[in-house]
Amino acid sequence: MCVSMRRPFLLISIAFGVLFPLARIKAAPESDPAGFKTLATSFFETHCLDCHESGTTKGGLNLEKADAAMLGTEQTDLWAHIFDRLASGEMPPPKEPRPARVDVEKLLAAIRPRLIETDRARREVVQRRLNRTEYENTIRDLLGIEIELKAFLPEDQQAGGFDNNGDALALSTEAMQGYLDAARAAVDMALVTGDRPTTETWTTDSLSEVQPYIDAGDFGYVDGRIVTYVADQSDYSKISTRAKRTPVRGRYRFQFQAATQNTTEPGFFTLSASNFAGVASKAQNLGYFEVGPEPRTFTIEAVLDAKVAVQFFALGLPGYIKKAAGARHPGVGFGPVEITGPLLDQWPPESTARLIGPVQLAGGTLADAETILRGFLPRAFRRPVSEAEVQRYTSLVRKKLEANRTFDESLRTGLIAVLCSPDFLYLREDAPPGTRRISNTELASRLSYFLWSSMPDAELLALAENEQLSDPKVLAAQVERLLHSGKAEAFVTNFTGQWLRLRQINDTTPDSKLYTKFDELLQVSMVREGEGFFREVLAENLPITNFLDSDWAMLNQRLAEHYGVPGVRGLALQKVKLPSDSVRGGVLTQAGVLKVTANGTTTSPVLRGVWVMENILGQPVPPPPPNTGGIEPDIRGATTIREQLDKHRHEESCMVCHVKIDPPGFALESFDPIGDFRTTYLRWVVHNEKEGYGSVKTGAPVDASGRLATGEPFTGIREFKKLILARSDAFAHCLTAKLLTFGLGREMGFSDREAIDLIVKQTTANGGGLRSLIHAIIESETFTTR
Repeated sequence: MCVSMRRPFLLISIAFGVLFPLARIKAAPESDPAGFKTLATSFFETHCLDCHESGTTKGGLNLEKADAAMLGTEQTDLWAHIFDRLASGEMPPPKEPRPARVDVEKLLAAIRPRLIETDRARREVVQRRLNRTEYENTIRDLLGIEIELKAFLPEDQQAGGFDNNGDALALSTEAMQGYLDAARAAVDMALVTGDRPTTETWTTDSLSEVQPYIDAGDFGYVDGRIVTYVADQSDYSKISTRAKRTPVRGRYRFQFQAATQNTTEPGFFTLSASNFAGVASKAQNLGYFEVGPEPRTFTIEAVLDAKVAVQFFALGLPGYIKKAAGARHPGVGFGPVEITGPLLDQWPPESTARLIGPVQLAGGTLADAETILRGFLPRAFRRPVSEAEVQRYTSLVRKKLEANRTFDESLRTGLIAVLCSPDFLYLREDAPPGTRRISNTELASRLSYFLWSSMPDAELLALAENEQLSDPKVLAAQVERLLHSGKAEAFVTNFTGQWLRLRQINDTTPDSKLYTKFDELLQVSMVREGEGFFREVLAENLPITNFLDSDWAMLNQRLAEHYGVPGVRGLALQKVKLPSDSVRGGVLTQAGVLKVTANGTTTSPVLRGVWVMENILGQPVPPPPPNTGGIEPDIRGATTIREQLDKHRHEESCMVCHVKIDPPGFALESFDPIGDFRTTYLRWVVHNEKEGYGSVKTGAPVDASGRLATGEPFTGIREFKKLILARSDAFAHCLTAKLLTFGLGREMGFSDREAIDLIVKQTTANGGGLRSLIHAIIESETFTTR
């Protein structure tokens, strides 16, 4: 078996059948360790060691390494794996003599309580720091500013599939310097001094830059609008506001007209802001838009840096056109842009008033600084603070003032110190001795960082300080309030971005020769589909089985064309009833998922199979045993990936894992690297090697049939979905574990299985909806304890 386990399997009810369900495995009373060791050793010697001892570690599993004490990460993972293989009936394998059922249940009952105890010791929520997204959101809500801070901080690592996992959020020297720089930038933006900037309005276009190309026939000019007939694939557009850029940082309003040309079909475009600083350029997407043949006025507001211009990019048009006399190519035209800004509601801005109130930075005193910090600290630390804490930060201001620094500079020093404090950077949870239950204020933070990826607001903190979050009705009402807030969009994007791996959508570039239908609008729509589907299931509290298969999808015109679904027009996502014979529905066949599980040129049943195992069925796939090669030249002559894998999987060390991994991957072979349905493979045939000319040819037929590890056959994705739906309980446990991992910032383990099972049962009893699942998770003991 391909086993070198770093993590235990999350489920007893593993995907392809259960021999001994968890509910039937009764916990045995504690006996002496020697007795347990004797029981386990006897069982292993009788039934297992012929295949799993030193020198014959089939599948990489050496039972001689199993220590009855079960102490440490490697031992708990090993014993959890042993437990799962025994419970599922995988060990001993079917061809070997079977132990008596009573003997297996006796060993499982002896393993379980010991393993729960040792695993629980490593499952407490660690003191984890805010990741980059949480930090930026928290600064936004705390200071009332919109600022990009992620660039100051190193990339966050993942553990358990998520980047808010405390095990992966170590604080390096590099990260600490980044937090210091980010805090300075944030305070400088929040505390504004000087005269109020003048709000101006001006109109600009790029006609002077584009005129030579209009004269050459590359662009058009109709009714005062510059018309482009191609979709520019670069990051530079000739249609822009570069003629006059933003003078200072601030919020600006852009107003312009646009219309399609030579077509009655809707056109699409995007706006991008850039400072055009060469290799140091910063680009900011301002949205995607739809327009028709009737001129339409667009008004867009955005916070931009100084010296920034906006560019216009048409989408869905060809990348190249042949100029011909009298040709009428479809295009999109953009008129002159009226720009107003910086837009100011008040001066000093609200962020400054929020921080210092009526205090004047030009003449503040130490007493003023103490008052400011006394109000700021509880919000920054997300809890009540002690007098000693107030004085600690006030003393920093005092020292600066005593060194003849200005009040402005001295106050900034204190505020920056607060934003670099562990009490701000970390989600601290200090359960009182003798209890594992977290406080109301700690629960408020858990709740807000779960559903908002940001700090609790004033209402949530007030309820927490009054100990009202302990009331289940109050807690449930707050869950609903948070989910109804616009901030809950962070939950949708951050969870789906990692569970469905949509954050990796840019990691591969499909081969433009083979997959000519791929473009930017399709890629953007792929991500929107995954997020929109999750959002719809959450908003309507639909059964989570919709993630496995559904008779509807969230589509826009571009996706509908890609999927062959008629009758959908426009850029906005719409809930669309699918044709009865559609292969779509659920997340498995969404183009975004299919793209991120391919490499851009080819597909691999292994990659997609692993994704299904880990993200749908809840079975983390271990790395292959040492010295196990991939698909290598020793299997030359195979013409399809299936034939290559068929030879590969017959290697004894690979067979046990691949018999589970490959079937889901085979079922998804009907979809190419951009999620298009296919019946044959495509290949690029070079006709002229010197010139690089070639053409796309049809390759071997796709075989999407397979057989599950438990023997059930399927002929394609439709039948495979039915088999997965029949195992929806495994998915419910998997999704629950994923949500708990995301919500708690730690991985689930063997000791969490009973809690997960209770949450799933409660959710199922309430209709099995996603919203019900969120409520059940937050109300659970697991969520409210360390």
